[in-house]
Amino acid sequence: MDDILTKIEEKIKKQQRIPELIEKIDLILLNKYHYLNDSEKEALQNERLILENDLLKVNITLEEKHKNFFYTYDDIKFAPKIKWLIPNLIPKGSIGVLIGPSGSGKTTLVVHLCSIILESFKDVYIIYIDGDMSVSKIKELGIESLMHWHNKRFLYAGKNSDYFSEASQNLLRDTVIEQKNNPERTYLVIEDSLTLTAKKKRGFIDTDYLYKYEKMLRDVGGGSFLVHHTNKAGVFADTQQIENFADYTYMIERNEFNSCILLHPQKASRYDIKGRAYMTKERKIAEEVDYDTFNISQRESKFVMYVIDALEDGEMNQSELLSYLEKVKFFSDYKVGQKKAIKWLQVWGDKGKWIYEQKPSEKNAIFYRLES
Repeated sequence: MDDILTKIEEKIKKQQRIPELIEKIDLILLNKYHYLNDSEKEALQNERLILENDLLKVNITLEEKHKNFFYTYDDIKFAPKIKWLIPNLIPKGSIGVLIGPSGSGKTTLVVHLCSIILESFKDVYIIYIDGDMSVSKIKELGIESLMHWHNKRFLYAGKNSDYFSEASQNLLRDTVIEQKNNPERTYLVIEDSLTLTAKKKRGFIDTDYLYKYEKMLRDVGGGSFLVHHTNKAGVFADTQQIENFADYTYMIERNEFNSCILLHPQKASRYDIKGRAYMTKERKIAEEVDYDTFNISQRESKFVMYVIDALEDGEMNQSELLSYLEKVKFFSDYKVGQKKAIKWLQVWGDKGKWIYEQKPSEKNAIFYRLES
């Protein structure tokens, strides 16, 4: 049996190499012929004829030859709809990466997202691999509560730091097997952080093995969400392939003046992921807030909040709104002029925060109101 396989493999390799050799001969005869004497030219031409005769002529179409690479009509027509663990944030059966500097709230946010997923889906099993936190810090994050309420649906790994990368890869491999054996479940693996869980080569992430088991897990219906750090300069650490090979990525930012964490989509691929914002209190997630409102400077954020507060009482014209902003000392406290405020009224109206219209019956004054 081994002899047969060896012969077949050698035959396939030879056939695959023949077109490459013919192309090399053609290039020499076309571009380097002036280096050759007549006998060498004749020898190359003869060798080309021999190679052409040796090349098997397989009478199949281009589509048949590459049928495993082309999509079929049915592949597209009956493609399943994208399913989400968290709408427009974490798709099922995918590889996602959360990137950000130390202290930006990555782990705090991921633990919060785990809680949402576990509450929303009773068939989801989360395996959290943590190589960064001490036991006391883990308790502060609320891991104890997740383990208590969700029991075997939330497993927290990383107790033994010896050979951490190898242990993590073995756990990922076994999770793939669990997903295969339990198709009614959805396994989600959290890796915090990728620098510690990934296979290494000369001290760096080995890109030949990057996402090896994560891809296998995705292929059988599971998913993974990986945490990765930027370096001290705030630049993406390690290899860019971490982002290139992922299905989607987010950059996380801590906005101190708004006391919130911002999630900025970086690579969306085929997923319609959206930016998110979360208010924090005492280093914990308090609530989700509007991304557009909080993904701005402090003074612009306060402006939007003041205007919405004013319009809660009903429609106001532009002069009335400017007077209100003057009354609450917005202009003096945040060093914003009325021209800038008028521009922001239009910009945020166009973004849908409020409705504005010019009324000819009111001497063309512009009126603002919240959508009812």
